[in-house]
Amino acid sequence: MTRWIPLLAVALFAPLVVADDLLPNIIVRQNDLYDHDIVFTGGLRLLRLTNGTPNIGLGKLYMRGDTVYPDGTQDVYQRIYRTDGSWWERLAGRFVYHPTHQHIHFEGWAEYRLREVLPGGGVGAVVAMSDKTSFCLLDVAIYDSSLPNFNPSGQFHSCGASVQGISVGWMDIYSKTLDGQAIDTTSLPTGEYWLESEVDPDNQILESNDGDNITRILVQIDVEGIPLDAYEPNNSRTEVDGRPSGGANSPNLGPCNPETTIPGLTIQESANDDYFKFYLPATGGVGDLVRIAFEHDQGDLDMKLLNSSGTTVATSDGTSDVESISLWGRAAGYYYVRVYGYQHAVSPNYTLTINPSANGAPGVTVTAPPPGDVKKIHGFDTYTVTWVASDPESNPTWVTVYLNTQPTLDGNEILIPTSLHTDGALGFAVVNSAYVPPGTYWAYCEITDGGTTTGAWSPGTVTFEEPCNPCDTNCDGSINGFDIDGLVAALSGNPSNCSPCIGDCNGDGSVNGFDVEPFLECLSEP
Repeated sequence: MTRWIPLLAVALFAPLVVADDLLPNIIVRQNDLYDHDIVFTGGLRLLRLTNGTPNIGLGKLYMRGDTVYPDGTQDVYQRIYRTDGSWWERLAGRFVYHPTHQHIHFEGWAEYRLREVLPGGGVGAVVAMSDKTSFCLLDVAIYDSSLPNFNPSGQFHSCGASVQGISVGWMDIYSKTLDGQAIDTTSLPTGEYWLESEVDPDNQILESNDGDNITRILVQIDVEGIPLDAYEPNNSRTEVDGRPSGGANSPNLGPCNPETTIPGLTIQESANDDYFKFYLPATGGVGDLVRIAFEHDQGDLDMKLLNSSGTTVATSDGTSDVESISLWGRAAGYYYVRVYGYQHAVSPNYTLTINPSANGAPGVTVTAPPPGDVKKIHGFDTYTVTWVASDPESNPTWVTVYLNTQPTLDGNEILIPTSLHTDGALGFAVVNSAYVPPGTYWAYCEITDGGTTTGAWSPGTVTFEEPCNPCDTNCDGSINGFDIDGLVAALSGNPSNCSPCIGDCNGDGSVNGFDVEPFLECLSEP
């Protein structure tokens, strides 16, 4: 008994281990919203925008398709993983086949709005909005690799009807070039508005924080007077540092070789300075410089060069149409350019030119696609291009991926927008096949150290294949009413044997209710 009592006490008072949910937390990345354009098409004035949705939570967003309905939609269950390795599920919405993108989307993933700007910068009423957009949820780019439970390989690489999602520290990105990424502004008066993006506007998914699903930036539509330029806001070093190096419309310019010239810049308000950041890879030479050109009579501009600590190291404050600062003898590293109006002058138009130094060329070896050919389904699969980057002076490097049907830079190469100026040390970029037509492609990795650009082609190819004529379910060489019985048989699990994907009309790798709509589209085609 002398040993039993202490052991019993330990058993009675031992702490109970309780598992916790590892919830995702989806946000909207502000930097992507700055990549927007006003375009005119079909009599409409559209604001097209890029939208990125990172997962910064403790758990992955895991979405599993289930029951399929006669209209082709499908129940989606969100799987919640727990700290003890178990999981549970909850109904979270619907999957739907998206005919333009040709793959399965999760309905109501994001909504875009324009709102009034109230006095003092307040947020007013909604004046225009998009339809709720559906996304195929994928791991397209790394957002923050330092987050707990980050998966360096990602997990979600296909637009399937069974599983989609976003891993911890990863994000999905939909470029402004894709269908649905627009707000109709045709009826709006000129002026300044809040551009707002909200992820999960109907609160369909369970996440750790629903209070950070909205992000806004200021945009201008055909304003009278001096407009904001595409690189705003860049009124301080802090704002510039928060933008991606070398990103679209980013004042954090990063690599500027062999010369970067940016026209159409403005100082639209008194005391509204512009800052730009760039990288100098080697000690500046005789011809290396920073310059602004403008019409002095429209507003006198001056310029300062600041080092990485923000200390002014040179000033140009003449009275001509050009201000220029030599980079000769300047040490390698990051610098800022500050452009400002003399006595708070404004300027409707100026051009910035940066001619940086150069040294030994960086190198890149493309390792995937490997020798041979890799097969992927177009509009359904992603593909990861990989490389090994190097630089003889250990400068930072940036890599941009292009695809072409021939291993040559002939003007037909296609930029993968989500790869623009990827950190070379990362070693990979994910290609969403929706950005290119079906076909066989070589990958070209363009690398720069800020002073010299080189590049290399992949040793092999990736083929984004069209689905294998699955709508010809009776295998007679044509798509017609005789194929209806074959589709019904395929949906019931008894397809004919002339093709491995008979009945999989949307090419998602399974035969289900999503195949009904594309099958009917096949029948309606001449």
